[in-house]
Amino acid sequence: MIVDMHTHLIEFNEIKPKTRDDMARCGINPEKWNYSTDDFIKGTSAADKVFVFGLRAIAAGFEADDEKIAKFACQNSRYVFFASVDPAEPDFMDKLRYAHTNLGCKGLKLGPVYQGVHPHDKRYLDIYAYCQKEGLPIITHMAATFSGGLYMEYARPILMDKVACDYPGLKIILAHLGHPWIEETVTMIRQQPNLYADISALHYRPWQFYNAMRTVEEYGAAKKVFFGSDFPASNTLDTINGLKNANSITEGTKLPPVSVAIIDEVLYKNPLSVLEIE
Repeated sequence: MIVDMHTHLIEFNEIKPKTRDDMARCGINPEKWNYSTDDFIKGTSAADKVFVFGLRAIAAGFEADDEKIAKFACQNSRYVFFASVDPAEPDFMDKLRYAHTNLGCKGLKLGPVYQGVHPHDKRYLDIYAYCQKEGLPIITHMAATFSGGLYMEYARPILMDKVACDYPGLKIILAHLGHPWIEETVTMIRQQPNLYADISALHYRPWQFYNAMRTVEEYGAAKKVFFGSDFPASNTLDTINGLKNANSITEGTKLPPVSVAIIDEVLYKNPLSVLEIE
C-alpha cells in the first residue's frame, strides 16, 4: 500500500496576493496552486490512501477552510482529513476542538514559520497538550519557506526536540525532512521515539534528495520516515518515480547508492498503523 501523507487542498482564492508574489519571487509558479478538486483527485490517484489538509496561517497569507476539506475527505475512504489551526487567531482552541469533535479530523497540520509563532509559545503548548490527550498526531512544517517577512528561526527542526521530550505521548511528523536542516532532522527522529519525518517536496532537488536518503540510510532512520508528495508542489506519481530514481544522480560516479530496501521501506510504509490512526 502507498500512502501519500502530505497533500494540500486549498482554493486559490484562499491564498493572498502577497503570498503569490512571494512564491514568484522565489521561483515558484503561483499557478501551480490554482487547481481544481478534480486536479487534486487526479494528482494523488497513485496513492491508496491520501492525507489531505489545508493551511491556516494568516501571517503568511493562507486561509484554508477546514469545513470544505472535511466535506471533501468524508466522501471517500481513501482520504484522511487533518485539520489546520493558526495559534495567532484568538479562537484557535475553539477551532481545534470543533475540527476534532465535529469535523472528525485525524490529526493536525501546523506551520510555525508560516504562522509567525514560535514553536515553544504558550499557544502552541496548548495545542500540543490537547493533541497528546486526544491522540491526534501533528504534521508540522519545520523547513525552509518562500514567505518573506517571517522569522526563519521558527522553522528550525531542532526546536521540536524539546516538544518531543515535553510531550512524549504526542506523535510529531517533521515535514520535508526539515530541509535544508536534514541531518539535524534525521538525528532527531532516530533519537526521539515520538518524532518522525516525511520526504515531501524533496525529490525535485535531486542532489539534496540523494544526500537526504543516504543520510537516512547511514543513520538507520528509515523506519521513522514516511512518503509524501506535497501536492500541488509535486503529484504523487512524480514523487514515487523521484524516490525510485534517487540514485540517478550517481550514474557514472563512485558515489554509493541508496539501497532499494530503504527506498521500498519509505514508499510502502503504512503511517496509519504507526500513528495509530483508525
